[in-house]
Amino acid sequence: MIKKRKLISVVLSVIMVLTILAACGNNGANNTTVNNVENNQQTPAPDDATPTNTEDAKGSLASEEPIELSIHLIVDGIPYNDDWAAFKKIAELTNVSLKGSVSKNVTDTKEIFNLMMATNDLSDIVRSSKVNFDKFGAEGAFVPLNELIDEHAPNLKAFLEEHPDVRKIATAADGNMYYVPFTPDGAAATGWFLRNDWLEAVGMETPKTVDDYHAVLTAFKEKDPNKNGKADEIPYFHGATGFGIYFLLSLWDAKNDFYIDGEEVKYGPLDPSYKEGMANLSQWYAEGLIDKEIFTRGGSARETLLTDNIGGSTHDWFGSTAGFNNTLADQIPGFEFAPIAPPASTSGLVAEYDFRPSVRDVGWGISSSNPNPIETIKYFDFFLSEEGRRIMNFGVEGETYTMVDGKPTFTEEILSASNVVSTLKKDYGVQVEIGFHQNFDYELQWMNPIAKIGVEEYINNGYIVKTRLPNMALTVDEQARIKELTGPINTFREETGQKWVLGAEKVDAGYNKFVEQLKQMNIEELLTLYNEAYQRYLSQ
Repeated sequence: MIKKRKLISVVLSVIMVLTILAACGNNGANNTTVNNVENNQQTPAPDDATPTNTEDAKGSLASEEPIELSIHLIVDGIPYNDDWAAFKKIAELTNVSLKGSVSKNVTDTKEIFNLMMATNDLSDIVRSSKVNFDKFGAEGAFVPLNELIDEHAPNLKAFLEEHPDVRKIATAADGNMYYVPFTPDGAAATGWFLRNDWLEAVGMETPKTVDDYHAVLTAFKEKDPNKNGKADEIPYFHGATGFGIYFLLSLWDAKNDFYIDGEEVKYGPLDPSYKEGMANLSQWYAEGLIDKEIFTRGGSARETLLTDNIGGSTHDWFGSTAGFNNTLADQIPGFEFAPIAPPASTSGLVAEYDFRPSVRDVGWGISSSNPNPIETIKYFDFFLSEEGRRIMNFGVEGETYTMVDGKPTFTEEILSASNVVSTLKKDYGVQVEIGFHQNFDYELQWMNPIAKIGVEEYINNGYIVKTRLPNMALTVDEQARIKELTGPINTFREETGQKWVLGAEKVDAGYNKFVEQLKQMNIEELLTLYNEAYQRYLSQ
């Protein structure tokens, strides 16, 4: 069992203050950088690896005179709200205010974006995906940001220099950056959870290996740990329909999709370990160790199975999963659903392959029709300053947070919200995924203490192995061909995997035919396209 530890506080040292004069006007912008701390080695600190800005009120101005820019932004179905406190505060500091151009009644975000592009009636600022920025940027719809950043955005320039992966992912195949991406913080996202109270009931220790884990799940199935006299326990479950079962593949060093191995892109289902992994999943399913409804139960699996006191183990989000220890404490005496270290695979590897990406493929860019590109990039730059980052992570001081021991600390009103993230986004415009650097401390404040233990252990012990493909720059032709090939291949893989797990076909009997069909569906061409793109990514 993971032992509870105090979260490590990292003391940041400010190393140098550079005075940088803006290329136009008399506005000064002081820029400071701090040492970068790798998230996979220690618990993120409040202002970890963030360029800071110590400008005075005038120095934060993006425009000498007040200007208003239109913005096309929809996040989680929520259009930009002119009354968001975070953006109103930033308008006071920068002299740039935003006006939302998307109706509050919009339901189809893709359709409204396509309509905007088709009519060539673009807002001054657009929030969208890398795919859209790369495609339409190359066609002239969005302004290349490279020179604007170099000349007018010292905070953003310093951030990109300190985080080369951000620049690589944000750069299109033609070498231009057409958007500033949202950059998350904190590598640990999901992990393994186990009913510790059940573990005690069956008289077993926390599993350390795949064999141990199998033994524990078997005991959960056979020894009535919920003490209701029924054989109703479901040892392993997951709420992500279909996909959740494949977290188990890591126990046999197998992967279900494309992944990075050194400097090469590979496809997991072509590896021998995949055959072994799928055969074992089929066996565990037949033994009743995996939820019989795992392909159909849906996103409410945790709520249903844990509330009914019949779910034993899963692999899921730290924050929300650990939260059941609060909600079910009174309902189920002794309930303890706690994170455990990843069970060692058959090769002895203790690894977690799921993680929060260091760069997201969403952000904001400047349309070519924007009459104020310099002021706009200066506005973007503010979000990478110390104050800009604090506002986007915590909101407005006195309204959503107060300073406690030099750190922004959410008010009780915010922390008591049923969904903190949703409240911050919808009501205040905080944590909206645009071009800013997230601060993981915002999440630690409302995270259940049990979740904090898991996050800390996964990061500090180096469990996280980053083999997932980055969001690489693709040409328009590559995008089209990859999309054409990927859909049918994914469907075939999912249908075959489900057939094997349910026992409709034996893995040993069908695997070679499965590989041959993948080749006929041009999996090798798809691998070539990804590898060419990855080599470009590495050479940037």
